[in-house]
Amino acid sequence: MTLSTQQSTGVDPQQVLDVDHESYWGPYFSYFPALARYIPLGDYARRNHPRACVLGASDGKFALPLLRAGWEVVAVETDELFLDGGGLDLSDGHHDIVGLRRRLAAEGLEERCTIVEQDYMTLPAQGDFQLVMGSGLWSMPPNRVHSLQKLVDHAMDMVAPGGIFFGDYLIGLNDDEIACGYYPETNEMDKIVDRPGWRIFENADCGIYGESHLGYEQWHFHRYAAVISYRMRAPREPVPEK
Repeated sequence: MTLSTQQSTGVDPQQVLDVDHESYWGPYFSYFPALARYIPLGDYARRNHPRACVLGASDGKFALPLLRAGWEVVAVETDELFLDGGGLDLSDGHHDIVGLRRRLAAEGLEERCTIVEQDYMTLPAQGDFQLVMGSGLWSMPPNRVHSLQKLVDHAMDMVAPGGIFFGDYLIGLNDDEIACGYYPETNEMDKIVDRPGWRIFENADCGIYGESHLGYEQWHFHRYAAVISYRMRAPREPVPEK
């Protein structure tokens, strides 16, 4: 008889979180699976439907796993290719992009996913989400109309008390990256996310990876890092004695 994952490893498969490997971006590094230590999954998520905002949702690398785990997701994305699908001919071959809308429809997940096609910096930051996350977007040139501090501040302001902020980011590997201000060392990111009412759970240098992808087809290297921070709940006021 084959043992279940829980019996053989002690891990409940409903508590495991991974990226969607069918996404175009699936093969590229993310610290996303580590969120399983901090966010509700399994029966709790399926019953309570916590809300996540995925900044730069693309074709569902992170949104689809969260939806499958029971979350409701606001997917912020402006790239029509990754929303509606199409073909890509790159130096590593041809890629057929299915698109987030078709992928949601194929799994019957449209009702729990709201797609927002606008710059997240124009969205209200009212502490509405139990999870706000992005991956690699803060170093992208279109976002450099804002300082890194403002980009991160706005995302963190979207997190509700008791919620989590997660971000994959890149550490500078050459003089240009170091000078531009969007590839911080981990100690610099500590200062960016350090704010009253928050606690940094992790800020990890995840190592160097070689890759080629849309937007940068020449083989290159990135030094990945990730931050996970928790927005603490306000202390309860004592109940007056009668």
